[in-house]
Amino acid sequence: MEFSLLISLGIIMLAATVVALIARKLKQQLMFAYLITGVIIGPIGAVIASQFLGFTWQINHSDILILSELGVAFLLFAIGIESDFSKLLKMGKLLFFGALAQVLITTAVVFSMMNFAGLGFVESIYIGLILAFSSTVITVKYLSDKNQISTLHGRLIIGFAVCQDLLAVLALPLLANPSTIFNIGLLSKFALGIIALFGLALLLNKLVLPRLLKSHANNQELFFLIVVSTCLGFMYVANLLDFSLAVGAFIGGLTLSSLPYQVEALSRIRGLRDFFSIIFFVSLGMQLTLQFGNFPMLAAIAMFLVVYLLNPLIYFLIVYFSGYGSRTALTVGLALEQASEFSFILAAQALALGQMQANVYSLAITVIVVSMATTPYVLESSGGIYSRLDSLFRKLFPKYSNKRFSKKLKELESLPKEELEDHIVILGSGVFGTSLAAVLRNYGSVVIIDHNPSNVLANINKKLYSIYGSVDSPEVWKKANFDKAKLIISTIPDTNSAINVIQKLKKANKDVVIFARAHNFDEALKMYNAGAESVILPQVLGSNECLRQIKTFIESGRTISSKMKNEYINYLKEKIELEKKFT
Repeated sequence: MEFSLLISLGIIMLAATVVALIARKLKQQLMFAYLITGVIIGPIGAVIASQFLGFTWQINHSDILILSELGVAFLLFAIGIESDFSKLLKMGKLLFFGALAQVLITTAVVFSMMNFAGLGFVESIYIGLILAFSSTVITVKYLSDKNQISTLHGRLIIGFAVCQDLLAVLALPLLANPSTIFNIGLLSKFALGIIALFGLALLLNKLVLPRLLKSHANNQELFFLIVVSTCLGFMYVANLLDFSLAVGAFIGGLTLSSLPYQVEALSRIRGLRDFFSIIFFVSLGMQLTLQFGNFPMLAAIAMFLVVYLLNPLIYFLIVYFSGYGSRTALTVGLALEQASEFSFILAAQALALGQMQANVYSLAITVIVVSMATTPYVLESSGGIYSRLDSLFRKLFPKYSNKRFSKKLKELESLPKEELEDHIVILGSGVFGTSLAAVLRNYGSVVIIDHNPSNVLANINKKLYSIYGSVDSPEVWKKANFDKAKLIISTIPDTNSAINVIQKLKKANKDVVIFARAHNFDEALKMYNAGAESVILPQVLGSNECLRQIKTFIESGRTISSKMKNEYINYLKEKIELEKKFT
């Protein structure tokens, strides 16, 4: 028995590895593989194994659930580190009141349906809230894997999800004792708790952590301990204040987000985050039982329709009428269509307190897990969904214009007054892309396309033509006038995205000239096969130049001249100052 936790972890990791390898071979999402792993080693798989194989496995469910909570916490800690709190605050009113409106509308609709289906008052409210909240963990995992955390839609999605988490934290104690719903003391305690957590974060961010991390930046073990202790410390304080561990971890991550050690801190905890998040996703699948009893079929279908249609529609309307355009609105809506990890906590609390029937609990868990499992696939197809809906809408309403509801996007756009022609388009505006644009604008008009709003604003401040949006968006292609460009340069860091864009560009215009950047030889070959005219490998060029300088020194004893060295150092200093000024 003393090794039960180790045995449980061993079973989970072995099973997850096998299923993940199969999923990878079949080109399926790893998140889906982990959920399937949970189904296989959970109650459903155990029953099948005992009936057909004559044996089963013992997993310590209570210990695994605790570890899965750490998975949620470390994922949110990582997203806190990657978040820019000041930028989230700029959209504060939209995020908070938008999340509040969506939760209230969904809860009211579901409450009416469940009450009509014969469920009790409190049970109906529980189901409403379970379906209203969206998963921060699922969305963060997807956005992180796709390198979309810093995009406009990424910030909106994370902001809405975090605001929902705060509402869920408030809902838990209120539902445990419904008589306290109008208790001013409880609401005051909640507000003071949030102030205390953010006050502690500000104190550590300004006075303690900068000095501590600076003095131990060269010691990997101490640096790692300080970062992890920050996460666990905030989790502990949050627990003392009756908040969830996840909320504490997120605020702990925000404490590190504005420090110069942000990237290093994130890289140090990546292994822990991935390990515990795998346990979390497996534990979700383990909770499926499919024991629905005599629950009304129409009510069950209605629960799925709320998750897949009502929630996305509400968020679509909120974001769309806020001026962020239909494409961003649809992406946000689809990303928040699933139920939340807090939905599990709500369902478990209701069952433990006798406020929910076992068959209703089982159905709620099924809706949560299925909606989570399908989210990555829904988001992967968001581009196709948008194209079909946009085409249908324009056929039904030929005179419709999207400009009125894209005011926020116009602030992220700078183009010449005359039509673009014989110009250069750069896809991606990291250090490489922006440096290229600064030089190439001497040879004609240059337009940069990027999905990071901060990069776009920085480019606009530098008087560079820029467009915010996805490089595979038809609207962006039209604005950048790809058909009349003389050269397109791809600096997109994600190889698959870059290859897909190159293929689409060559399909649309076989004469277009495309230069691209690759990270290794395999990627370079794939880009050439996709239709690129020239593929640059910066590492190869850099290593060749470094090797040339080393050989020169060995053969002649000469190094780079002091004058050139000083000029280059001054150039680096100027670039650093520009980055600080515009980002």
